Amino acid sequence: MRLRDVLEQPGVRLPVLAGEGELDRPAHLAYTTDLLDPARYLAGGEVVLTGMMWRREPADSELFVAALAGAGVAALGAGEALLGPVPADLVEACRRHRLPLFAVPAEVSFREVTERINTVLWAEREAGAVAARSRRRGLVATLAAGADLAEVWPAAGAWVLTCTGRVIVGDPGGTPHDLPVGRRLATAFLRADTLPARCRIGEREFHLDAPAPAAAPGMRFVACADPALLEELVELTALDAARSERARRIERRLAAQLADILTSAPDPAEVAAALHACGLPPTGPYTVLAASLPATSPAPPADATPGSGSFRETARNGLAKRALSSKLHDADGEAVAVVEEMVPGAAVAVSAGEVVAVVAGVDGLSGLREAARHLSTAARGMRFAAGLSEPAAGVAELSGALSQARHAHRYALDRQERVSVIGSDELASHDLLLAAVPRATRQAFADRLLAPLRAYDADHQADLVRTLQTFLACDGSWTRCASAMHLHVNTLRYRIRRIADLTGRDLDRFTDRVDLYLALRLEA
Repeated sequence: MRLRDVLEQPGVRLPVLAGEGELDRPAHLAYTTDLLDPARYLAGGEVVLTGMMWRREPADSELFVAALAGAGVAALGAGEALLGPVPADLVEACRRHRLPLFAVPAEVSFREVTERINTVLWAEREAGAVAARSRRRGLVATLAAGADLAEVWPAAGAWVLTCTGRVIVGDPGGTPHDLPVGRRLATAFLRADTLPARCRIGEREFHLDAPAPAAAPGMRFVACADPALLEELVELTALDAARSERARRIERRLAAQLADILTSAPDPAEVAAALHACGLPPTGPYTVLAASLPATSPAPPADATPGSGSFRETARNGLAKRALSSKLHDADGEAVAVVEEMVPGAAVAVSAGEVVAVVAGVDGLSGLREAARHLSTAARGMRFAAGLSEPAAGVAELSGALSQARHAHRYALDRQERVSVIGSDELASHDLLLAAVPRATRQAFADRLLAPLRAYDADHQADLVRTLQTFLACDGSWTRCASAMHLHVNTLRYRIRRIADLTGRDLDRFTDRVDLYLALRLEA
């Protein structure tokens, strides 16, 4: 509010004694004091009311007014009920410090002045609330009429980001468009104990929120500089997500049909039609991804109860559920959301218990590892395993590319790393073949050959397993292996004979060497 609006309220006139040109200063509350130096209790913007009990001599006026001016108060009202008219030294001090001063006549109480201030404040707040509601209804109507979210989004100071730090909507000149800044915001969002949350980066403070009650990988969230806008922006984001959810469901169903076609013996014409339905080009190259989240972040507590009355609870328990549907509450859905976020433009669906993505070109997955590492670090406890195919030149090669991606994905799962993204071209041929063999079968094969060696080593400290590893790494060279292990060649020959006796494999035969090598690889 402005001080002028208070002075123009009906009732006994409050004469202005100083600062007539400063009456448009903003003020936000009344504060009564008779301390000589009340600065420690002032935050700025107050209309200070005083009975002048602090004044013992004319010099006190300068001390008092200097303290008020230094604290940034909006104006001073001096009561005349106890000590009579406002003294000239107080008027001069206010003029020197350009602080508006008005007299409060004896027949006007400080309570009445405070009520005048509150009347103006409440009228302005109500007008602001009405304007905000009207603006919000207009924005919602525009969005419902088919406008893009970007068309109703503020021009500056607000953004919608993915959990990988990529900006979807918002001020193109803002700092979150710098990917490291976006990822710091995403990390703060994913690690927030409650929403809304705050994050300070350098000199800037950002306020973070989302339509859902808790953060999870795969979500989009709002970051803005003005907390007063946060609730409105979350509402717009939730409405936009709810509006587009039906289209996303159709896209996922079409992508699932494409994956099913590629899994069976595909007819090229059928594959081409499925690609067209998913919005992918009819000619290659293509890349296929198979992925999963072997360990996901825990879901929000089932007994979490919202507050009542505000939009925040309505959005998070109504629109948010429709907008985010099941993808935040089951492992497959969360994995689909994460892959959609990492690989924009891909056809993504769950097929045979893993997420499959088909993307046009060979560069669409270039930032996958970096994005996965960011998410795994930001969302503590999340694992991401993925396998990538070699580029498929055309429709006829897509089925084979899906098989490659799935084999690489199984190999990535076996590595037990927080982030394991394996390209089929990174695997030796036997690794790719072994990834297709069931885990139990692989373990049984390795145990059958190596368990006798491990048992013998445990009983006799013979180091047979390490001897076998070194011998094969030296390509079966007796001299190089003995030198590497600091053994006499005769000792090495004794150990190799013992290995042959325990395993039933002759290390002079190439095929037996391959068996033992594969057994060691399976245990690596």
